[in-house]
Amino acid sequence: MGYFLVSLFFDQTVDVIIKYSSWHNTEAISPLYFTLLMVLYALSLTGAIRMWKFHRNGFWLYLFAQLAILFIPVVWTDWQAFSAANAIFTLVFITGYALNLKHFKKTKEPFSI
Repeated sequence: MGYFLVSLFFDQTVDVIIKYSSWHNTEAISPLYFTLLMVLYALSLTGAIRMWKFHRNGFWLYLFAQLAILFIPVVWTDWQAFSAANAIFTLVFITGYALNLKHFKKTKEPFSI
């Protein structure tokens, strides 16, 4: 919800971003950046819900979304946006889910949450 609001009210949030972060200007980011992250977090949540229901395709959706969330800020801005803590937690969760992938079922049904 926060990314959606920032993308809608980007001009008003620029001052807050500069005041409360290490950014000195916001030329490298745009409303599209926050919209893209919002979509990726929604895909990650969808994948997690699918895995909760033991659907194997949820793992692949979660994997794609998490790796994109990890690297989109780096590609969009620079390497200072890389978060080692985020990378560690992403790796731990993906490894945990991958170890249990054998318990998930393959689904042939249409994709639904």
